[in-house]
Amino acid sequence: MIKLLVKLSAFFVCLLTCFSAKAQQEILQKAINKVGSAKNISYNVAEDGTNFFGDEIHTKSHVNIYGYKGNIFSAYNVDTYQGQNKFKYLFDGQKELELYFKDSVYRLKDPQKKLFVSPLHELSARVKEALIQSKFVVIKMADSSINKALCYHILVHHEDTVKKLYDRFHLFIDMKSDLITALRTEVRGELSKEGMVLGTLSEKIDYVFSDFRISTEHKRNPVTIEIPQGFKPDVRIPMLAKGTVAPQWTLTSADGRKLSLAALKNKVVLMEFTFNGCPACMLALPVLEKMHKKYDGTDVVIVSVNYVDTKEAVDKFIKTNKVKSPIYINGRPLAKVYQVSAGPSFYLINKKGEIDWTSEGFFEDFESRVTASIEALR
Repeated sequence: MIKLLVKLSAFFVCLLTCFSAKAQQEILQKAINKVGSAKNISYNVAEDGTNFFGDEIHTKSHVNIYGYKGNIFSAYNVDTYQGQNKFKYLFDGQKELELYFKDSVYRLKDPQKKLFVSPLHELSARVKEALIQSKFVVIKMADSSINKALCYHILVHHEDTVKKLYDRFHLFIDMKSDLITALRTEVRGELSKEGMVLGTLSEKIDYVFSDFRISTEHKRNPVTIEIPQGFKPDVRIPMLAKGTVAPQWTLTSADGRKLSLAALKNKVVLMEFTFNGCPACMLALPVLEKMHKKYDGTDVVIVSVNYVDTKEAVDKFIKTNKVKSPIYINGRPLAKVYQVSAGPSFYLINKKGEIDWTSEGFFEDFESRVTASIEALR
């Protein structure tokens, strides 16, 4: 987390009270312009905090951007480390290459689609957008020291005191360079689908930027697309076909309960493959909880399998989101057998043990449509 060394001298307090709203806006605008005017920029960024789903984030990246203009990157080279996992993103102006070192796979992406987003540019754009919205308030806080540099601390925020929702940006701007050296985002918002509020989620993430190298002139693009030896394409395999006999499995829930497909003979089984930090999975969660309760003790069983996260992460997710139904863990090998490549993915298995229906993602009228399919198999 960002450590703030706050100076609270009498002179400093007086300085704070004299800082006008216009001066605050000018400080922010200078910082935004500094990023926007850089044609070539490189920096390090460390992200720490907790996302909307209660997952801890610890990521470090080194970002090199060449030929930036507006919202367009002519080229970039990004190395990212999340724990022991390394990811690399390359764009040479024509195509993007994503490298995933844990599985030694790569993806070549269509440049017309959304590509890598620079954390610094994305956050600057979000602050710029907030400044033109009248609902956001700008407040000059006590100056702070970040990485031994004296920084302005400015809060840009919007509060809904009735619903107790908020959107806050704590910006720490180097007084000498006008660069954003750190930023904390704090959000508490509603999760909704088709106008229906499904719950309230919170997020708090700290970003610390360092080792800036900036040029206002275009430089030679050194990015070349080369696939390392031993890497294979990350190919999405179709889910198992209707009529296929469902592969057998034995699973253990986060609280230690065991369950096997063999024990569910003559029952209709709805399997969900899920993971923490998946927005569509969160949309499906309250619906599946409702279905668990509805079919408890009947010839229909709902089985949620986490195929990404550790037991500790799943335990925390269950506690944070007050999940009452079991979540089965260590599902990565089973996800490969069932050819799952996205979350949530669903399999509906009939009483003969055959796959009757499959789906990727959460969709409109999920509960009614899936319930109708279940009832047709009972």
